[in-house]
Amino acid sequence: MMQAKLDQDTFSTLVIQNQETLFHTAKAILRSDEDAEDAVQEAICTAFERRESLRETDKFRPWLLRILVNKCYDTCRRRRPTVDLEDVAEYLPAKSQDQTERLTLWQAVMALSGDLRAAVTLFYYDGLSIREISGALGISEAAVKTRLSRGRAKLRRLLEDK
Repeated sequence: MMQAKLDQDTFSTLVIQNQETLFHTAKAILRSDEDAEDAVQEAICTAFERRESLRETDKFRPWLLRILVNKCYDTCRRRRPTVDLEDVAEYLPAKSQDQTERLTLWQAVMALSGDLRAAVTLFYYDGLSIREISGALGISEAAVKTRLSRGRAKLRRLLEDK
């Protein structure tokens, strides 16, 4: 579907259709609801300003995800590299072997490194294809497959019974 420029209504409709994916992606990279919301807002504003650069509306989702991922990585670069352990305590493995205190799958996903977490979230939670993830993250399809494989292996280790 070729279109010279997205009109405001079409743009808004497409953003609304993809809002959950945008938030999940940003949260997977930034780990904070507030930072994720800010990154999504910035990405939407940037995309709206640059909407004339999108040649095909059926490429809107990967195009917007690429803008979002870039905003998220910009945020990561601006952050201080230290982390308070109290801020990540809920993502650390439970000390007890009691089943009620074990990590949930989402907590385990959030415990993955940023590159693995982004690929796993986009694939399993948002249903993007390998090709779409490749475009959104700016990496090869082989790299996406590698990250998914490593992410699954790491999740298996985090969640297995000891």
